[in-house]
Formats: sequence, structure tokens, C-alpha cells
Amino acid sequence: MSTARSSGRVDGAWQALFSRRDDRVPSHVPDVELGLNDRVAPVRGLALASQQIGLQSIYFLLPGIVAAAFGGSALDATNMLCLSLLGLALYAVLQGLTKGPVGSGYPLVAAPSATMMAPMLLAAGAGQTLGQAAAMVVITGIAAMLFAPMTRRLTALLPTEVTGVVVFMVGASLLPTMMTLLHVDPASPGEAVPGSAVAFGCFALMVVIAVLRTRFAAYAVLIGAAAGTAVSMVLGMTPEGAHDLLVAAPWFALPTPAALPDFSFDPTLLVAFLVTLVPSLASMVGVLVAFQRATDGGWTRADPGPIRRGILGHGLAVALGGSLGALTGGASASCVALSIATRSFARGIALIGSGILFLIAFCPKAVALFILVPAPVQAAMLLYVAGFMMAQGCAMVVLRTLDTRRTVVAGLGLTAGLSVLTAPGFFAAAVPALASPLAMGALVAFLANLVTLPLVRRVQRFYQPFGAGMGDMLQDRAHAIGGAWGLRPETVRKMHHALAEFGDLLAGRGLVGMTVVATQADEAVHLTVAFRGAPLPTPARRPNLDAIEAGGDAMEAVSLWLALREATSHGTRSTAEGQELHIEFQD
Repeated sequence: MSTARSSGRVDGAWQALFSRRDDRVPSHVPDVELGLNDRVAPVRGLALASQQIGLQSIYFLLPGIVAAAFGGSALDATNMLCLSLLGLALYAVLQGLTKGPVGSGYPLVAAPSATMMAPMLLAAGAGQTLGQAAAMVVITGIAAMLFAPMTRRLTALLPTEVTGVVVFMVGASLLPTMMTLLHVDPASPGEAVPGSAVAFGCFALMVVIAVLRTRFAAYAVLIGAAAGTAVSMVLGMTPEGAHDLLVAAPWFALPTPAALPDFSFDPTLLVAFLVTLVPSLASMVGVLVAFQRATDGGWTRADPGPIRRGILGHGLAVALGGSLGALTGGASASCVALSIATRSFARGIALIGSGILFLIAFCPKAVALFILVPAPVQAAMLLYVAGFMMAQGCAMVVLRTLDTRRTVVAGLGLTAGLSVLTAPGFFAAAVPALASPLAMGALVAFLANLVTLPLVRRVQRFYQPFGAGMGDMLQDRAHAIGGAWGLRPETVRKMHHALAEFGDLLAGRGLVGMTVVATQADEAVHLTVAFRGAPLPTPARRPNLDAIEAGGDAMEAVSLWLALREATSHGTRSTAEGQELHIEFQD
């Protein structure tokens, strides 16, 4: 019997952990073209999805690079790309689920992961087989899933200044790829860059269409890319070997598993794969928070439920992709930035894109068309979305007042990431597993936050007498604490409201004052209010006119509800000196 009850409690806790009941309902956001739950007309959805696929296609070369590193032929490279496209389609479907324990419920699409490619190339260089690398990818995906239940702790370890660094570095990480596509040579800064005029003309066209806010604004990237492709073809800037690839690629081919997982791998190499969890989870949380912030007009902090289920879906997609020997995907920050830029957030866009990817995964000739987008056009698309992503990251970094600790965390993360951008060769030789701006910036910001986290606990204690002017004195106290600790103005307002309401309740009992102890622990502020007298009643569930007229405990229950209605959590306890009320606010 007790075993059954224990099992029932565990099942109930697990269901509550991944339930969608407590998800925040987003408030209205102005100037949205397509809301999260809006239906998308097929033609419009196809156009918007095509823009996202255009961005994803920039990374379609990565699976081929991995296949070649393991000694695969051109046919093997094509097969791995088709498998990766199936994985990308599955990723978006899992993330878009609106029921069950898996999926953020947001239209997040993925791109082949450069972060995961690094340890796979490392494994290939160490003589491991593709099957052995696939086994390590599967383990990495399972490890990511294990982080899902720890989302509340994870969001505390990844506050907005850390996720802001990650989002910024995601955008900055696109810039070297853009420069490579334009064949920029730092050793010859005076030479004209082939295709630069086409790239910046294409970029300018995208910006103009978007800024004019016409009905075509949502298709700015698609229109700019189409115009740039046409100009590139006229100028003979089509990729080398394009004709031969289109002729050789078959119309239909069934993707087959590139390699089955082989768990007889070198355990020391597993560390390189597990290290990717830091930047990949930080990036995942970063893009989810960026999406939440863009789709919720009343957003103040991350909603943990969608993030928890999003991480679970991410880990599941990685594990399934690894089991097929494919290069797995990660949430595409550039596509999220595109959604934010075009103000189009409907789930149907991602689902239409998934359908397209699924179909072309069986058609190598269609896959070749995406690979053959002219380099100047790809560069323009990257430049367009990189700017939006970096701006979003800056906004997240300064969302809360930057005290010394938060400045150090954000500053070190940005410095580390930008250092990799300026000296990539040094970091590639010294720490190949972290030789990307995103990986290094995310890890340094994460560790800086982790190391300094125990240092932010602050305490202020004061005695508040009741009587005339109590409200003004409490307001001054709350603002002084907020200014000293760098709290958000909304948190300061909630603190003042709770203390003022509770002070009125105690003054109504005839008490002369209360002692308040305010404690800060990073993203939370805890208030302990000590007073003498009888225990407090249970707070009312909602205001009731009859209770107010009745007075006594019923009236106190309503007053207590007014004081605690904006608190994250609260509780009471009796002490030798009297009573204590504990209130916590998330900052």
C-alpha cells in the first residue's frame, strides 16, 4: 500500500513538473503580424517558412563536412544531410507540441549544430568511427533531458545577464560565417571583395522593405534573397560545380542510417561532447527567453514551464538524431530573430517548414537547390538577422539594473566571446572544444555567475513603527533597498505594497510596530516580518464583500490576501518572541 502511495506521489510530482497548467498566458503585444495561436494561410505560411529554410540552409554544409571527416564519400555526405533534415523537421514538431510533457509550444526551428560538429570532428581526428561518435551524441541528448526537471535552478544559474550574453554571442557568431561567405581576406584589406556589392545591396533592400512596414515587410528576407539570387546569377556568381551537382543528384533517394551507435568509444572523448551542454542549453534558454519576451507584452522574467519542456524536446531530438548517425540540430537563433523581425510567431509557420524539410529529405536534387544559394545572398541574410539577435541580447543584459556583480558577469562573458572572434586560431589550438564565440562566451558568463552567486546575499534589517507617515517611510525604505541592490522597479513596488498592506493589518490589531528583515539572493528578495500577538489567519482566496463587512478574522484574511497577492511564495511560523511572516518576490 505504502509503495503504491509513494509511486502515486512520484507520478503526481512528475506530472505537475511537466504540466502546462501553470504556464503564463501572454499579454497583448502591439504590431504583431501573426500571433502564436493564429492560423496561417497556406500561401503566406509557405512564403514565411521559405525565409526560415533559407537561413537554415546556410548550415546545410556542416553534415557534409562531418561525413567527409569520417571518410565518407559524396554520396555519404548527401545521405547524412538528408538524415539531418529529417532531424530538423522532427525538432520543430517536438517543440511546437501544445499538449504533453515535451515541447515548448513555440515555433522553434533548428539548424545543423556547429557546436555539436566540433566534438564530432575531434572524435574523427582521434580515430573514432561515426558509430562511436553517434553513441556519444545519444548520451549527450539523454544528459540534456536530465536537466529538464532542474529548470528553476537552471534559470537561476542563467539569469537575464547570462542569457543576454548568449543571445548576443549567437548573433555575433554569425559574423565570421558572413565574412567567409564574402571571401574577406584580413591580409589584404584594400582589395575589393567579390560579391560585396551584391550582398550589401541585398541587405539594404531587406532593411528598406522591413522599415517601410508595408504588407510585404514580413517577406523582406525572402524578397531580398530572391533579388540577390537573380543578380548573382546574371553576374555569374553561382557556386562552383552547381551544374554538375544538380545533374548528379537523384530526384528520389531513401535516407538510410549513417551509422548505428557503437558504445565502445574512448570515454575521455565523451567529455568534449558533454561540454557542449553548457553553450547548447544556454543558447536554448536564451532563444526561448527571447521568444517569450517578444510574444508577451507583460514579460518580466522567464516562464519555466515552456523552457523545461523545450529542453526535454531538445534532448530527445538530439538523442534520436544521434541514433541515426546524423549531425543533430540546435534551436536556430537566427530563425527566432527572423520571427521577431517580421513579427510573425504562428506555430503553423514552423510546421509548414517541417513539412518542406521532410519532403526534400527524400529528394537530393531539391536539397542541392538550398545548398546552391549564392554566397553573397547568404551573407546578406546572416547580416540582417545577426543585428536583430545582438540587439535583443543587449536588451536582455540591461533588463535589470547592472550592479557590479552583474556587470562583471556580462562583461567577462562578452569579452571571452569576442576574444574568440578576434583570435580564432589561438583558441582552436588551445581549447578546440570551446573554439567558438558562443561556447566560450556562454561558459565564461555561466561560470562567472556561478562563482559570484554566493557573494550576492545581502541583508537589511529595520524596525517600522506604526502611525502617521508609515506608508511614506515604507516607500522610502523599499526604494533605498531597491537602489542599493539594483532591483527592478516592479519588485520595489511589490515590496512596498506588501509591507504597507501588512502594516495596516497589524496596526488594526493595536500593535505599535514590526521588524522587517530583507534578504537578497540573486534573483529573489525574501522579507521576514516579525511581530507579537496571535497567529495570522489563512489568506482569503479572493476578496469578498461579506468578509469585509464581517470584520475580525475574515477581514484580516482579506487584508492578508491584498498584502500577499503579488508574492511568489509566502508562509508563517510561530517563534518564542511571537510570529513571523515570510514573503518572497522574484526579481
